[in-house]
Amino acid sequence: MTTGEKRRTDNVRLAMDILRGRWMLSDAEALLPHALDFLARVPSGMSAADYVPVLYSGEGPAVSVDGGAAEKRDKVAVIPLHGPLTKYWSCGTVSAEEVAADMLEYAGQDDVVGFVLDIDSPGGSANAVFPMTSAVRQIRDKGKPVVVHCDLCASAAYWIASQCDAVFMDNPMSQVGSIGAYATYVDDRENGQTGERYISIYARESPDKNRAYREALEGRYVVCQDELSELVAMFRDAVLAGRPSVKADVDGVFTGALFYPDKAMSAGLADGVKSLSECIENVFIRAEFNN
Repeated sequence: MTTGEKRRTDNVRLAMDILRGRWMLSDAEALLPHALDFLARVPSGMSAADYVPVLYSGEGPAVSVDGGAAEKRDKVAVIPLHGPLTKYWSCGTVSAEEVAADMLEYAGQDDVVGFVLDIDSPGGSANAVFPMTSAVRQIRDKGKPVVVHCDLCASAAYWIASQCDAVFMDNPMSQVGSIGAYATYVDDRENGQTGERYISIYARESPDKNRAYREALEGRYVVCQDELSELVAMFRDAVLAGRPSVKADVDGVFTGALFYPDKAMSAGLADGVKSLSECIENVFIRAEFNN
Protein backbone atom coordinates (compact mmCIF):
# COMPACT_ATOMS: atom_id res chain seq x y z
CA MET A 1 0.00 0.00 0.00
CA THR A 2 1.44 3.39 -1.00
CA THR A 3 1.34 6.68 0.85
CA GLY A 4 -1.38 7.99 -1.43
CA GLU A 5 -3.63 5.23 -0.10
CA LYS A 6 -2.68 5.33 3.57
CA ARG A 7 -2.10 9.08 4.09
CA ARG A 8 -3.19 10.36 7.46
CA THR A 9 -3.03 13.53 9.53
CA ASP A 10 -0.82 13.46 12.60
CA ASN A 11 -1.34 16.73 14.41
CA VAL A 12 0.79 15.85 17.44
CA ARG A 13 3.85 15.21 15.29
CA LEU A 14 3.31 18.43 13.35
CA ALA A 15 2.99 20.42 16.56
CA MET A 16 6.27 18.87 17.74
CA ASP A 17 7.96 19.90 14.48
CA ILE A 18 6.69 23.48 14.79
CA LEU A 19 7.82 23.79 18.40
CA ARG A 20 11.15 22.08 17.70
CA GLY A 21 11.91 25.12 15.55
CA ARG A 22 14.57 23.84 13.11
CA TRP A 23 13.54 24.84 9.61
CA MET A 24 15.02 25.21 6.15
CA LEU A 25 12.24 27.15 4.50
CA SER A 26 11.97 30.07 2.08
CA ASP A 27 9.45 32.88 2.71
CA ALA A 28 8.52 31.31 6.03
CA GLU A 29 6.81 34.47 7.24
CA ALA A 30 3.95 33.78 4.84
CA LEU A 31 3.37 30.39 6.47
CA LEU A 32 3.93 31.40 10.09
CA PRO A 33 0.33 32.63 10.66
CA HIS A 34 -0.93 29.17 9.61
CA ALA A 35 1.49 27.52 12.05
CA LEU A 36 0.39 29.77 14.92
CA ASP A 37 -3.28 29.18 14.07
CA PHE A 38 -2.61 25.44 14.11
CA LEU A 39 -1.00 25.58 17.56
CA ALA A 40 -3.99 27.62 18.78
CA ARG A 41 -6.38 25.07 17.23
CA VAL A 42 -7.81 27.68 14.86
CA PRO A 43 -8.73 26.36 11.38
CA SER A 44 -6.21 27.81 8.91
CA GLY A 45 -7.96 26.94 5.66
CA MET A 46 -4.94 25.00 4.40
CA SER A 47 -5.94 21.85 2.54
CA ALA A 48 -4.17 18.52 2.54
CA ALA A 49 -1.25 18.16 0.19
CA ASP A 50 -2.09 16.81 -3.26
CA TYR A 51 0.12 13.76 -3.49
CA VAL A 52 -0.47 11.36 -6.39
CA PRO A 53 2.60 9.61 -7.83
CA VAL A 54 2.21 8.67 -11.50
CA LEU A 55 4.09 6.07 -13.53
CA TYR A 56 4.84 7.20 -17.08
CA SER A 57 5.69 4.97 -20.00
CA GLY A 58 7.31 6.40 -23.09
CA GLU A 59 3.82 7.02 -24.46
CA GLY A 60 2.34 8.88 -21.49
CA PRO A 61 0.80 8.07 -18.10
CA ALA A 62 0.75 4.33 -17.48
CA VAL A 63 -0.83 4.14 -14.04
CA SER A 64 -1.26 6.21 -10.88
CA VAL A 65 -1.60 5.01 -7.32
CA ASP A 66 -5.37 5.26 -7.81
CA GLY A 67 -5.37 3.47 -11.15
CA GLY A 68 -5.47 -0.11 -12.31
CA ALA A 69 -2.75 -2.47 -13.44
CA ALA A 70 -0.28 -1.19 -16.01
CA GLU A 71 1.32 -3.03 -18.87
CA LYS A 72 4.72 -4.53 -18.15
CA ARG A 73 6.84 -1.95 -19.94
CA ASP A 74 9.52 0.43 -18.74
CA LYS A 75 8.20 3.34 -16.71
CA VAL A 76 9.41 6.46 -14.95
CA ALA A 77 7.88 7.28 -11.57
CA VAL A 78 6.97 10.96 -11.18
CA ILE A 79 6.88 11.85 -7.48
CA PRO A 80 5.25 15.20 -6.58
CA LEU A 81 6.76 17.24 -3.75
CA HIS A 82 4.34 20.16 -3.72
CA GLY A 83 4.22 22.41 -0.68
CA PRO A 84 6.11 22.51 2.63
CA LEU A 85 7.96 19.36 3.67
CA THR A 86 7.67 17.74 7.08
CA LYS A 87 8.71 14.29 8.24
CA TYR A 88 5.07 13.16 8.59
CA TRP A 89 1.79 13.98 6.85
CA SER A 90 -0.18 16.82 8.39
CA CYS A 91 -2.01 20.09 7.76
CA GLY A 92 -1.20 20.55 4.07
CA THR A 93 2.41 19.35 4.29
CA VAL A 94 4.19 16.54 2.44
CA SER A 95 5.49 13.58 4.48
CA ALA A 96 9.12 13.02 3.54
CA GLU A 97 9.26 9.74 5.44
CA GLU A 98 6.33 8.13 3.66
CA VAL A 99 7.16 9.58 0.23
CA ALA A 100 10.64 8.13 0.62
CA ALA A 101 9.09 4.75 1.47
CA ASP A 102 6.97 4.98 -1.71
CA MET A 103 10.04 5.73 -3.78
CA LEU A 104 11.88 2.70 -2.44
CA GLU A 105 8.81 0.56 -3.10
CA TYR A 106 8.69 1.71 -6.73
CA ALA A 107 12.47 1.26 -7.04
CA GLY A 108 11.98 -2.40 -6.21
CA GLN A 109 9.87 -2.88 -9.34
CA ASP A 110 11.90 -4.05 -12.33
CA ASP A 111 9.82 -2.06 -14.82
CA VAL A 112 10.41 1.25 -12.99
CA VAL A 113 13.68 2.46 -14.53
CA GLY A 114 14.00 5.84 -12.82
CA PHE A 115 12.36 8.80 -11.12
CA VAL A 116 11.45 12.43 -11.59
CA LEU A 117 11.01 14.44 -8.40
CA ASP A 118 8.48 17.10 -9.41
CA ILE A 119 9.28 19.80 -6.85
CA ASP A 120 7.37 22.98 -6.10
CA SER A 121 8.31 23.58 -2.49
CA PRO A 122 9.71 26.33 -0.27
CA GLY A 123 11.45 23.70 1.88
CA GLY A 124 10.43 22.60 5.33
CA SER A 125 11.62 21.07 8.57
CA ALA A 126 15.19 19.89 8.95
CA ASN A 127 14.17 16.35 9.90
CA ALA A 128 12.35 15.96 6.54
CA VAL A 129 15.63 15.95 4.60
CA PHE A 130 17.32 12.71 5.55
CA PRO A 131 14.52 10.22 4.77
CA MET A 132 14.46 11.64 1.23
CA THR A 133 18.20 11.86 0.66
CA SER A 134 18.61 8.33 1.98
CA ALA A 135 15.99 7.07 -0.49
CA VAL A 136 17.63 8.95 -3.36
CA ARG A 137 21.01 7.45 -2.50
CA GLN A 138 19.63 3.91 -2.34
CA ILE A 139 17.82 4.32 -5.65
CA ARG A 140 20.89 5.71 -7.41
CA ASP A 141 22.94 2.85 -5.97
CA LYS A 142 20.57 0.52 -7.84
CA GLY A 143 21.57 2.27 -11.07
CA LYS A 144 18.21 4.02 -11.42
CA PRO A 145 18.47 7.76 -12.17
CA VAL A 146 16.66 10.42 -10.16
CA VAL A 147 16.11 13.75 -11.95
CA VAL A 148 14.51 16.90 -10.52
CA HIS A 149 11.91 18.97 -12.36
CA CYS A 150 11.15 22.08 -10.34
CA ASP A 151 9.41 25.40 -10.24
CA LEU A 152 10.30 26.57 -6.73
CA CYS A 153 12.98 24.40 -5.13
CA ALA A 154 14.22 26.16 -2.02
CA SER A 155 16.08 25.38 1.18
CA ALA A 156 15.31 21.82 2.43
CA ALA A 157 13.81 20.96 -0.96
CA TYR A 158 17.03 22.02 -2.66
CA TRP A 159 19.10 19.93 -0.24
CA ILE A 160 17.14 16.92 -1.51
CA ALA A 161 17.43 18.04 -5.14
CA SER A 162 21.19 18.49 -4.88
CA GLN A 163 21.60 14.76 -4.23
CA CYS A 164 19.90 13.78 -7.50
CA ASP A 165 21.42 13.15 -10.93
CA ALA A 166 20.31 16.49 -12.39
CA VAL A 167 18.22 19.55 -11.53
CA PHE A 168 16.07 21.06 -14.28
CA MET A 169 13.99 24.21 -13.83
CA ASP A 170 10.59 24.46 -15.48
CA ASN A 171 10.46 28.03 -16.80
CA PRO A 172 12.19 31.45 -16.72
CA MET A 173 10.40 32.34 -13.46
CA SER A 174 11.46 29.16 -11.64
CA GLN A 175 13.79 29.57 -8.67
CA VAL A 176 16.28 27.38 -6.79
CA GLY A 177 18.53 28.02 -3.81
CA SER A 178 17.88 29.50 -0.36
CA ILE A 179 20.66 27.39 1.13
CA GLY A 180 20.50 28.13 4.85
CA ALA A 181 18.55 27.53 8.05
CA TYR A 182 16.79 29.41 10.80
CA ALA A 183 14.77 28.79 13.94
CA THR A 184 11.42 30.14 15.06
CA TYR A 185 10.28 30.13 18.67
CA VAL A 186 6.80 30.89 19.95
CA ASP A 187 6.92 32.93 23.14
CA ASP A 188 3.85 31.68 24.99
CA ARG A 189 4.85 32.83 28.45
CA GLU A 190 2.04 35.41 28.57
CA ASN A 191 -1.55 34.42 27.97
CA GLY A 192 -3.31 37.61 26.86
CA GLN A 193 -6.75 36.28 27.73
CA THR A 194 -6.14 34.96 31.24
CA GLY A 195 -3.00 36.80 32.29
CA GLU A 196 -1.35 33.51 33.09
CA ARG A 197 2.41 33.27 32.66
CA TYR A 198 4.04 29.97 31.84
CA ILE A 199 7.14 29.28 33.89
CA SER A 200 9.63 26.50 33.14
CA ILE A 201 11.89 25.30 35.95
CA TYR A 202 14.99 23.23 35.20
CA ALA A 203 17.11 21.12 37.51
CA ARG A 204 20.39 22.64 38.69
CA GLU A 205 22.11 19.73 36.94
CA SER A 206 20.54 20.68 33.57
CA PRO A 207 21.73 24.21 32.73
CA ASP A 208 22.01 23.41 29.01
CA LYS A 209 18.61 21.77 28.60
CA ASN A 210 16.58 23.80 26.05
CA ARG A 211 19.20 26.52 26.47
CA ALA A 212 18.82 27.89 22.94
CA TYR A 213 15.05 28.25 23.36
CA ARG A 214 15.29 29.88 26.80
CA GLU A 215 17.96 32.34 25.76
CA ALA A 216 16.12 33.26 22.56
CA LEU A 217 13.09 34.28 24.62
CA GLU A 218 15.39 36.64 26.52
CA GLY A 219 16.79 38.15 23.32
CA ARG A 220 20.06 36.22 23.38
CA TYR A 221 20.53 34.28 20.13
CA VAL A 222 24.16 33.10 20.11
CA VAL A 223 23.46 29.51 21.21
CA CYS A 224 20.65 29.16 18.69
CA GLN A 225 22.79 30.66 15.91
CA ASP A 226 25.61 28.23 16.73
CA GLU A 227 23.22 25.28 16.48
CA LEU A 228 21.87 26.56 13.16
CA SER A 229 25.41 27.04 11.87
CA GLU A 230 26.07 23.33 12.43
CA LEU A 231 22.97 22.50 10.40
CA VAL A 232 23.97 24.89 7.61
CA ALA A 233 27.46 23.34 7.51
CA MET A 234 25.89 19.91 6.91
CA PHE A 235 23.64 21.47 4.25
CA ARG A 236 26.60 23.06 2.42
CA ASP A 237 28.68 19.88 2.60
CA ALA A 238 25.79 17.86 1.14
CA VAL A 239 25.30 20.32 -1.73
CA LEU A 240 29.02 20.36 -2.55
CA ALA A 241 29.18 16.56 -2.44
CA GLY A 242 26.06 16.15 -4.56
CA ARG A 243 26.89 18.94 -7.00
CA PRO A 244 30.67 19.42 -7.20
CA SER A 245 30.19 22.02 -9.95
CA VAL A 246 28.53 24.49 -7.54
CA LYS A 247 30.48 27.75 -7.42
CA ALA A 248 30.70 28.52 -3.73
CA ASP A 249 32.27 31.93 -4.36
CA VAL A 250 29.23 33.30 -6.23
CA ASP A 251 27.43 35.87 -4.10
CA GLY A 252 24.36 34.41 -2.42
CA VAL A 253 24.96 30.74 -3.21
CA PHE A 254 25.69 29.74 0.39
CA THR A 255 24.11 32.71 2.12
CA GLY A 256 20.46 31.91 1.41
CA ALA A 257 19.72 33.62 -1.92
CA LEU A 258 17.28 32.33 -4.54
CA PHE A 259 18.28 32.22 -8.22
CA TYR A 260 16.39 32.30 -11.52
CA PRO A 261 17.52 29.83 -14.23
CA ASP A 262 20.34 31.76 -15.93
CA LYS A 263 22.13 32.59 -12.70
CA ALA A 264 21.30 29.20 -11.17
CA MET A 265 22.95 27.40 -14.09
CA SER A 266 25.93 29.76 -14.08
CA ALA A 267 26.43 29.08 -10.37
CA GLY A 268 26.16 25.31 -10.83
CA LEU A 269 22.91 24.99 -8.90
CA ALA A 270 20.90 23.71 -11.88
CA ASP A 271 21.54 21.92 -15.16
CA GLY A 272 19.04 23.49 -17.52
CA VAL A 273 15.40 24.32 -18.22
CA LYS A 274 13.09 21.43 -19.14
CA SER A 275 9.39 20.66 -19.03
CA LEU A 276 8.11 17.70 -17.03
CA SER A 277 7.78 15.59 -20.18
CA GLU A 278 11.35 16.44 -21.18
CA CYS A 279 12.57 15.43 -17.70
CA ILE A 280 10.77 12.10 -18.01
CA GLU A 281 12.46 11.51 -21.38
CA ASN A 282 15.79 12.47 -19.83
CA VAL A 283 15.35 9.75 -17.20
CA PHE A 284 14.61 7.14 -19.87
CA ILE A 285 17.83 8.15 -21.67
CA ARG A 286 19.88 8.00 -18.46
CA ALA A 287 18.39 4.62 -17.54
CA GLU A 288 19.26 3.19 -20.94
CA PHE A 289 22.80 4.54 -20.63
CA ASN A 290 23.17 3.05 -17.13
CA ASN A 291 22.19 -0.36 -18.48
